[in-house]
Amino acid sequence: MTNTKTIGLLLCLFLAGATGGATRRQELRKAESFIHDFVEWNGLYYRAAAPNGGFYAERDHVVFGDCDATIHVSVTSETPGYTKESINMDVLFNLKDLDPKVAVSPKDLNGDTLPDNREWVILRTADGYRSMAIRRRTSIASPVAVFPLQGGATHEDTQKLADAFSKAITICRM
Repeated sequence: MTNTKTIGLLLCLFLAGATGGATRRQELRKAESFIHDFVEWNGLYYRAAAPNGGFYAERDHVVFGDCDATIHVSVTSETPGYTKESINMDVLFNLKDLDPKVAVSPKDLNGDTLPDNREWVILRTADGYRSMAIRRRTSIASPVAVFPLQGGATHEDTQKLADAFSKAITICRM
């Protein structure tokens, strides 16, 4: 009789855990979908206000594989010599390694601002070192501890993006 109760209790705990896992996956998918759509909609292109200054254009695209994510970044810059240079790189990270306290900031880590009062979403690693890497083609260019991602045109939109990242990070750390 005791074995039957024990087996029943273990089965209930297993089913509750499996249901919780399914709910976490659903919540993660919602956050991933929001982040992906936001970046596709708001992160497409922006141009510098000054001619031949700063970034000419930038494009971001986020790809998720559960708790692994890649931000594809394509940057084109113009120098005063009227030459164009395009740089393609990927920022690779595991959401489990990130700090769930995602910050929203009007300036990036270099003090740069975006046009149209857009804000940056600052993703930080939990360990402060080597949890994110920038890759050019097949080689790792550098490990990074912080990556600024451009946000929306309003503070509320950008905060929603930061909240979605925080939620995804929290789910992945469980």
